[in-house]
Amino acid sequence: MNTGDLKPRGNGFRSSDIPPLPATRKNRFHIGEDLQAVGDYAQIDPVNWLEEDIGFVQSAKGDSGGVPGDDDFWWNEQRIHFLNGKAQVGLSAVILAVPYIWTMAVVCAGILGPSFWLGSLEEPSKLVSYLVAFFMGVWVFASFFYIIPKTIPWVMSVFGLLLLPFDKLLARLLDRTLESGKSEFNRETGEVTFALGGGKTLTAPFVEFDAYVERLFQHGGTFYRLQFVHRYTGKRFSQTSLTRIEPTREEVLALWDMLQRYMDVDQPLPDIPRLEPYRHKDPVTAEHDRKTGRDPRYWRDLDVEAWKKNEGADLARRQAEFPWDQRRCRLTPQLGKIDMAVYRQKQGREAAVAAG
Repeated sequence: MNTGDLKPRGNGFRSSDIPPLPATRKNRFHIGEDLQAVGDYAQIDPVNWLEEDIGFVQSAKGDSGGVPGDDDFWWNEQRIHFLNGKAQVGLSAVILAVPYIWTMAVVCAGILGPSFWLGSLEEPSKLVSYLVAFFMGVWVFASFFYIIPKTIPWVMSVFGLLLLPFDKLLARLLDRTLESGKSEFNRETGEVTFALGGGKTLTAPFVEFDAYVERLFQHGGTFYRLQFVHRYTGKRFSQTSLTRIEPTREEVLALWDMLQRYMDVDQPLPDIPRLEPYRHKDPVTAEHDRKTGRDPRYWRDLDVEAWKKNEGADLARRQAEFPWDQRRCRLTPQLGKIDMAVYRQKQGREAAVAAG
């Protein structure tokens, strides 16, 4: 079944009107993951996202707010496009691979070379051994603080020149990679689509997904990431361009709050930089802005440093102090109130894995 064959509901998601939903076959509560409430909003946006967005939107030319010449992977009043799975991981790996390889090569050259030379001597004196050890220490220090920072731009430039003959081929491969990972939150239909790879997607109503805050134990401490689980297939999604690893739980909770408000057609669009150029196109948002007298170019004309010291600092404080665990879920009481077959028939469609 193709994604285009599935008829959208067309009325969007409303937290005030969550329909009866089938019960889930598995326990929704997972060890080490915090199940998130639906429909009780803090009206708090992720502060780290805002800081990054301000600079990007202010540097973009024109008022479109999108990536110049590429609106397919941006946000607007209708949908959020993002990458899921191998496409997201693959792009990051391509970008990071060359600097990491060069760093390892530089450091290893200053360690392995002298080590092999020292090993080739029959009876090296203590002085020679000390000098070699001293050289290796100085080399490692100089590598990280001088050699690598100075040479990385040159290495990347040379790498780019070497790829020029393959420019068209790489462009086609990149387009295929992006297309294979293309996913979206659709405000108009109230549906979410996740790319599964191999030309397949999973499209289902927003209310069929549970959100969790996932704990990641890495070197240096505990980190957090937003994870989506389709309640009726058990499919999990966390490696996306939306679900970044964050140092604080509150930043992830604010991201979930923002995404819910984006999907809720009774709510104005979240007041974030990347959505500012599209606010007038959404009726609920346009009416909200008219009543509040919001400056249509607030983010694009903002004094960033002044914002960080004042409104940004206040937002970070509210994000940290908000009683997130006291939110009440409007979705959970609706579970188990309808049989799956009746629910699907009432929907007039299936949440299906679709072959593209």
